Amino acid sequence: MESVVAYLLMTNVSHHEWQAPVFEHSQVIGRLPDCDIVIPEEYLHVSRHHAEVGSDKDGLWIQDLGSSGGTQLNGVPLVRDTRTRAEIGDRVSLGGLELYFVSPDASILEESFDEKDEEGKTRRTVQFTAKTIKTVGDVRLASLSPAELEVVRWICRGLTTFEEIGRKLFRSPHTVRTQLGSVFKKLDVHSREQLLALMRKCEIAWTQPESSGSDDTIGPLKHDH
Repeated sequence: MESVVAYLLMTNVSHHEWQAPVFEHSQVIGRLPDCDIVIPEEYLHVSRHHAEVGSDKDGLWIQDLGSSGGTQLNGVPLVRDTRTRAEIGDRVSLGGLELYFVSPDASILEESFDEKDEEGKTRRTVQFTAKTIKTVGDVRLASLSPAELEVVRWICRGLTTFEEIGRKLFRSPHTVRTQLGSVFKKLDVHSREQLLALMRKCEIAWTQPESSGSDDTIGPLKHDH
């Protein structure tokens, strides 16, 4: 059986609901059933044949297939029909749908096994577990309350003012300011730029293979439900 070189997961979608293995051979991503990696039909901004992904001797690659909504890698648009190198932890945007690459040996992958579908065909099923705390940044994140984590999430989504975040969370700008101040103190950062950099480091660590026998593995991050 051909080995899996990475997995594509959806941001803010349960890992149990959708995941796609990436193999060395090229695979088409899109909404049509004949695609190798099928995106659910409700994501209307994803083209029927949107992008292509695969791996070669130099690592992962992805290219846009002339989609109407375009493809971005870590926020940078891809040139049509041109392969672009990708890394584990990179984010891929398909017409607004965000995916990210995960190592097949990452700690968020719990177990994979083959099973038969209704037509008797063999398919690969992957079970996922909670992210494991692996870095100093993760230890600090575990100290945040659910309300503070919500503020961090909206900052990572690009909101820049207390008013914008407050409207999303139905909180006053003053409350958001207070909660962000608490976040800065707990995470030992002094600006939004430092906060975003810390979150990016943690995110990349979560997608990497789990180090065996590491003493700094604390346990699951339980605040974020």
